[in-house]
Amino acid sequence: MQVTFYELIVTTLEKTLPRILEKVYEGGLKAIVQTENAERLKAIDSAMWTYTTMGFLPHGTSKDPAEFLPHQPIWITTGDDNPIGATVLVITTQVYAKNINYERLLDIYDGNDSQNVQNAMERMEKYRQDGHEVVWWKQTLKGTWEKGK
Repeated sequence: MQVTFYELIVTTLEKTLPRILEKVYEGGLKAIVQTENAERLKAIDSAMWTYTTMGFLPHGTSKDPAEFLPHQPIWITTGDDNPIGATVLVITTQVYAKNINYERLLDIYDGNDSQNVQNAMERMEKYRQDGHEVVWWKQTLKGTWEKGK
């Protein structure tokens, strides 16, 4: 499995995550976004509707009517649920994912917080030791991305 880390430097998770998820959605894949709490879930949900004036990213949460569930390509949750059969897991919670049943894992963290950076480096090493391919993208001060080493 490929594990891709995104180190945020100049933009927030709520501004960056929709752009990353656009690529997942455009690739015809489904994604689960794990958040740490209901407040962050609400912020991400709102960002998905408003991040661009050109449209929105279709997504759902447990607050949506059950009949919408089969049509959701992105599911935002605070738990481990995968009711949409997603193949991509997006972690925003600073945790190491165990028992992964996904084809890809995206781990997004705040590069301005030294503890978050240290924790991410430890997770990267753990994923490598478990035999996963690890890719690391670091945001530049201009907001573009460069591949980490």
